[in-house]
Amino acid sequence: MSVTIFFEGGGDKETTQSKCREGLSKYCAKLRPSNSRLKIVACGGRQQAFERFITATRDRRADEICALLVDAEGPVAASTPVQHLRARDGWDFPVLDRHKVFLMVQAMEAWFLADRKALAEFYDGGFLAKSLPGSPTDIESITKDDLEPKLRHASKPTKAKGEYHKVKHGFALLALIDPKEVEKASPHAKLFNDFLRSL
Repeated sequence: MSVTIFFEGGGDKETTQSKCREGLSKYCAKLRPSNSRLKIVACGGRQQAFERFITATRDRRADEICALLVDAEGPVAASTPVQHLRARDGWDFPVLDRHKVFLMVQAMEAWFLADRKALAEFYDGGFLAKSLPGSPTDIESITKDDLEPKLRHASKPTKAKGEYHKVKHGFALLALIDPKEVEKASPHAKLFNDFLRSL
């Protein structure tokens, strides 16, 4: 069984898409069996990720599973990721059968706030961890609009890396954080992690 994850992120340049793939691959490698066949596709924007996922679910063989991983972009009240994305984005999902949809709630940066130790280690001195919003045990309630600005503020005084930048730092942080810490703080992350463990 092979699995392809269509991931929102990486922009439209191969160099940034490569960093995006590498970051998520390293995160996934901490959870999935080493013998499972897993391919990461960095799709750039949300709409591109959705369209590539839908095309792939129509074209894949019986021994392939496709998964979509995108930011929720806001609080999730719906009972499933598909329902959330239908309501928020107007996306029309077919019957997915074995294919899966997952959310980073409310955005990728929320996952980083679950592992504040890794954040402090990454920025290597001067990181203002106490200025980060919300609780590291409930990251889904942190509003999307707070995530990047507060990360930039907390990291601005650091000497090694400087102010948070999604492309320069985001995918390296994704590779560094502990998935077990993330799933403790995010039920949606746990769904994704459990999927990886099942492969």
